[in-house]
Order: sequence, then structure tokens, then C-alpha cells
Amino acid sequence: MNAFRITPACPSDDFKAVAAVYWRTWRTSYRNLVPAAYLASLTPATWHPETRIETTLLAKTATGRIVGVCAYGPARRPARAGQGEVYSLYVLPEFQGQGLGRRLLQGALARLTQPTCYLVVLAANHGAQHLYADCGFVPSGERVTSPTPFGTLVEMIMERHDEKPGAAAGFPSESE
Repeated sequence: MNAFRITPACPSDDFKAVAAVYWRTWRTSYRNLVPAAYLASLTPATWHPETRIETTLLAKTATGRIVGVCAYGPARRPARAGQGEVYSLYVLPEFQGQGLGRRLLQGALARLTQPTCYLVVLAANHGAQHLYADCGFVPSGERVTSPTPFGTLVEMIMERHDEKPGAAAGFPSESE
């Protein structure tokens, strides 16, 4: 795990590589969780991570290869105004299971200043739900259904309450 660095994104980062992390992770991790035709319709151009430079963390190898990404910021759902949101968390399949997802998530939570934050996760993605639960998220009871031309995606909202949000939450720094 020490061979990896978690760093804030900056304009000089390769955002095509970041988009490829999203794409490759979706194609592998969501196989059998979302309609195959939907996955087949996605390309790296589907994602535009450069639009969230200020609120994106990247996991990089010692050589600078981007292998993970976490985007976060203020809640996008009007009903959750005033809360923080983890927009996305993806680690390339060959780098999963090494603690990078946890480190990215903890880095994002350390930067969110809202006492309540949430994320949306596929209802069938039990592996991700386990990670989120380990980091203090609990199911809110809210379900989100998103119709697509290829079938309906069913997601759930998980939330985390912290009386001391941000750096005071006791998460390790990026260099740990």
C-alpha cells in the first residue's frame, strides 16, 4: 500500500486516464450488476472527470500511473441540501483489494466539512456497500430507480453522520 499516493487532482493530470479508470472499473465491477447492453454502450468519453478537478482525489502508483479516483462535494440532490456527497469511487480491477478505495474514501471524507454526507450505490453491489459500512455509512432506507434504454438501475443511498467532519474525523492523511 505504501507504493501508492493519494493526491488531489490538478490541471496537469491526465484526465483521459482518469476517464479510463471509470470506464474499466464499470465494465469489470458492474458486470452482472447492470444490463450488459448498458455497459457495452459506455466509452471512456462517457465521463468528464476534468469538470471536478477541485474535488477529486487520485490514487497513483510510484511511477505516477492513475489507478483510482474519488470525487466528492456538496450534495447534488435538493432534498439533501447542506450535506456532502461522495460522487464516485473507482479503483482499477487489478489494484482492488489493496486498501486504495478505503484511502480514497477516507481522504474525501476528511475534506468534506458537512456533518452528514451520503453516496449512492447499486443495490446489488454488496462489496462496495461493505466498504462503505466499514467507513461509517449506513443505509438510509432510500432507493433510487433510474430507467435506462437497457433496463432499470436500482440504487440505494447510504449516509454517514459525523459530529466532527473533515480533518477532525481522525482519518489518516494521504501520506499514511
